[in-house]
Amino acid sequence: MGTRRCKAIATAIVFLLIASGAFGIDFDSLESNFTDFSDEVAKALPQAATTGLDWSDARVRGFPHFGVGLSFGAVMLPSDAFEGLAEDLNIELPSEITGSALGVPLPAYAVDGRVGLPFVPFDVGAKLGVLTPEMAENYGGFRGVSADFMLAGIEIRYPLIKGGLALPAVAVSAGYNYLSGGIGTSLDVDTGLGSSIDLGSVPGLSGVTVDYSDPDLRFEWTTHAVDLKVQASKNMLIFTPYLGGAYTYGWSKAGGGVSAELEYTGATEEEVQDALDAEGYDIELDDSSFAILSGATGGSLRAFGGFSVNLLLFKLDLNGQYNFATQGLGGGVNVRIQL
Repeated sequence: MGTRRCKAIATAIVFLLIASGAFGIDFDSLESNFTDFSDEVAKALPQAATTGLDWSDARVRGFPHFGVGLSFGAVMLPSDAFEGLAEDLNIELPSEITGSALGVPLPAYAVDGRVGLPFVPFDVGAKLGVLTPEMAENYGGFRGVSADFMLAGIEIRYPLIKGGLALPAVAVSAGYNYLSGGIGTSLDVDTGLGSSIDLGSVPGLSGVTVDYSDPDLRFEWTTHAVDLKVQASKNMLIFTPYLGGAYTYGWSKAGGGVSAELEYTGATEEEVQDALDAEGYDIELDDSSFAILSGATGGSLRAFGGFSVNLLLFKLDLNGQYNFATQGLGGGVNVRIQL
């Protein structure tokens, strides 16, 4: 994600969460804004979770056939989500976000592999990708911006058509994917944004404040997704083109908050959390973070396709995809050794 985009997102959530010093927070308004934001972002998150295991060859071969590789991909988060959030907050975002017809990119990577199962016509694939804030300091080249994510998944495939001289190979698959992550950036509490949050507007928390120091702003998301796919491929000498379609249903949360050293005055952390829960606020806090998250569920259809270049055991895949729900694009690269 570009540096100006990271900064614009950070600025929007700063004004959402911190307002102006310790003047209190309208949680109802905040949750409404983040609900709209999450509804839009959640449409793309399950697709982002499918990064990895997008291999060209639809042939399902039994044990001991296997392959292992590395996948890189990105999907586009809808710009409308950020534009809507800015409009709700009366904040003007730069043209790097509002002027992009493609959206805001969300990249990911995963180490992935497949192995054929003995005695049954199935193969199983698994993937895992982890990025820590320390690994992604100065994310996008912007000083003070970091990113992190965890991507994991498993998939099982079954052959409909094994393929041959005239027929393509066709396989169907079912998989589960998990994706969590976020973007953080440091804040300057001397800019007039304050260093305290007044919780007095919440019943039972009159006179309660939360002081914070050395704050980092955090935009985060989590999604669990079930993915059903059908794919066809045809080996043509050193090339294997493929096409497919998929339906993905996801359970997602998205939102933002402050990551900092927090100190509660007038109540304990547990009492504050209990009071927020009692009012039905989807807010998570502990001694180091304060976040407002909004959940959304939903399904989407996507089409995908690409080709691989096959050099003996070495395979290089290039792929692209289109999400009909978000009208967003995605793409990826996979490099693997396949036996």
